[in-house]
Amino acid sequence: MNQLLRANFSRLWKSGIFRLCILFSVGMSGFMIFMRYMDIQKNPEEYAKLSIEYSSADGLLFVGALYLLFAAAVLVGIFVGTEYSDGTIRNKLIIGHRRPAIYLSNLLVCSAANGIVFLSHIATAWILGKLFLTVEMSAKEILQFTLLELLSFLALTALFVLLAMLIQSKAASSVTILILSIILLFATLTIQQKLEAPEYYEAYSYINEETGEVIEEQEREKNPNYLTGTKRQVYSFLNDFLPSSQLYQVAMHESDHAGQMAGYAGLLLLVSTGTGIIAFRRKDLK
Repeated sequence: MNQLLRANFSRLWKSGIFRLCILFSVGMSGFMIFMRYMDIQKNPEEYAKLSIEYSSADGLLFVGALYLLFAAAVLVGIFVGTEYSDGTIRNKLIIGHRRPAIYLSNLLVCSAANGIVFLSHIATAWILGKLFLTVEMSAKEILQFTLLELLSFLALTALFVLLAMLIQSKAASSVTILILSIILLFATLTIQQKLEAPEYYEAYSYINEETGEVIEEQEREKNPNYLTGTKRQVYSFLNDFLPSSQLYQVAMHESDHAGQMAGYAGLLLLVSTGTGIIAFRRKDLK
């Protein structure tokens, strides 16, 4: 196992895609902070009317994780896919390495890689936020949200590695993982839209300037698309269970279900890893 980890980490440090993912992570953080800073400089009067959270970096610290979802998918797909395309996995089996050890070594290295990419985003956003804006969140809140998003990232990595280790084609596995990440993001946005829909449409009226008469344009009415009962419970469960939805909630600074989300992320990590090891042991490597 130690030999496998050393070999994989050595390949990771030399990986161009890993360096590009870090560059993308750092660059995205810098871009968001810089754009917010320029907007504040351009519209100081408007920001003066808003609460401090709009002129601070608090809202930018964790939102980038939603975009890093795609970087994680690409990194895992290419890193693991290269093992198949170069015949590395077959060679590892020939010299006596066991399949569970091969699987776990790839999972650990991919998890470390995605963890570094994610933490580089948080660190860059925090440092630049301190320099150009302000950071109002306490150290405890930042640590809590960072750990929760990191755990969600590890759960996603385990799911991506599961697919990458079972699909021998480098191109097919990369495309499949990327499609999955897109599906997860769209599912998250759909779930949020459904859960945030108002229960009632409020009444709307206006005053006729000529007559001074108040005209009722629309009466208060119930929203037919508002989720209730079992359907709302299912959506709420998916909102806490899906790693992409966990990333979204952290980005919005919603931590009411932090413990529950952490539990679901840990469960998905264990189930994905266990399923992957069992399936890889039975896989016929051609």
